[in-house]
Amino acid sequence: MGITIQSLLQTHFKSLTSSRRLSKDMWNAAVRLRDCRTSAMGIHVKRCPDGHVSTIAYNSCRHRCCQMCGALERERWLHRWKARLLPSPHHHVVFTIPDELLDLWRYNKRAVTNILFAAASQTLRELLADPKYCGARVGLLAALHTWSQTLAEHVHLHVLVTAGGLDDQQRWRPAIKSCLLPRKVLMIVFRGKFRALVLKALERDELQLPPPTSVNYWVGEMNRLGRVLWNVKIFDRYEHGRGVVRYLARYLRGGPIGNHRLLEVKDGEVHFRYRVRSNVAENRP
Repeated sequence: MGITIQSLLQTHFKSLTSSRRLSKDMWNAAVRLRDCRTSAMGIHVKRCPDGHVSTIAYNSCRHRCCQMCGALERERWLHRWKARLLPSPHHHVVFTIPDELLDLWRYNKRAVTNILFAAASQTLRELLADPKYCGARVGLLAALHTWSQTLAEHVHLHVLVTAGGLDDQQRWRPAIKSCLLPRKVLMIVFRGKFRALVLKALERDELQLPPPTSVNYWVGEMNRLGRVLWNVKIFDRYEHGRGVVRYLARYLRGGPIGNHRLLEVKDGEVHFRYRVRSNVAENRP
């Protein structure tokens, strides 16, 4: 068997914790992934009531980043959402927050994540309610991702959007434009809503400020970011949403990197495979 996340933790966890400070959540995740389905997790017994069959199995860690525990939950999630998908074309939309806001997100993950979901959903619903684009209430499925292929922090929201919706008379109305929405219009409205929600949270003293910054610093930063382009993508229409849902499921269970991407451990570094924009696979320590 090749290199795995679990084998890396079993071999190098002590040296990792002696050289780096881990948060409580990071420590808990590492220990659970390291000990999953080993004696350290304890055992359970499966026994036939008549005594014909008896087996002993190690307990699972059930952590959302575990490669071994994720498969079943991923398939359950897929089954539930595939049953709810409308039989209509869909679009895949991605909203990314600027790197300048990563510090604010690190100190306020729940609050800024809620702002991201609210700004994206309000933008899509309001624009697509306009008869110029659709004139209906569309369906949305959103999933947060916080890392890139290189495992760098990259906070973005994937949204699956129906290419149509129900109007006030509960009749189906297809989206008018094949591209769903003009990308620049989508970006400007999303940027404005996100900025407004952050500024309101700052005004209400609802955000923890990263030291040594101040409220005035973040107000100035939000004003500056209101004059630059944000990264918003709209992909071509899909005839159905099943492919995008399966793509999202891979990120919801199993962690930010799969065992299949791990290549080797060399000179104290883990080398793994990742995609670049040119779709060429490279190795990164």
